[in-house]
Amino acid sequence: MTLPHLARLALSVLLLHSAAAQTWGAPASWKPFTYARAAQPTPVRKPGERIMLELDGTTGTLKLTLRQLQAMPAMRYATLHRQLKQTFTYQGVTLRDLAARGGFAGKDLRVYASNGYFTTIKASDYMNEPIMLAYSADGQAITTLQKGPLTVVLPAQPARLHTGEYSAAWVWYVERIAPLK
Repeated sequence: MTLPHLARLALSVLLLHSAAAQTWGAPASWKPFTYARAAQPTPVRKPGERIMLELDGTTGTLKLTLRQLQAMPAMRYATLHRQLKQTFTYQGVTLRDLAARGGFAGKDLRVYASNGYFTTIKASDYMNEPIMLAYSADGQAITTLQKGPLTVVLPAQPARLHTGEYSAAWVWYVERIAPLK
């Protein structure tokens, strides 16, 4: 590669990263979250690559692969999975960042699972707490037995997120997120 070609490539990556930061970035009014990793440039979907998540956004449905989800800003924290009675360190994308990517941040969400289950997560919760759509547990892909490959998890704090009212927010086998109409 020639030097001008490398410079154009670096500028393209920088512009892609800047655009991604604007799309996913948090306005000053948003409560700051501590991320494990910043956003990466969004990879192009490879032929035959499996769609893992659909975001029913304001301009249509955005279909994301696992690699594309993993390119978004990553959140990581340990929390107890009450049904499995085990604490895992989960990594994934905050619902706030997913809603921003879909163009519906600040609206209540409907989260749908592949087994027909769905629930509503209030905007006031996911906008202010790092509720995430996890794609890994303890550094490994989340297995079906661990309620994966994508599962909504709640941080250990605040304690109110671990009351009966919020137990429905733990959605396993997630395949679609949409704003509540």
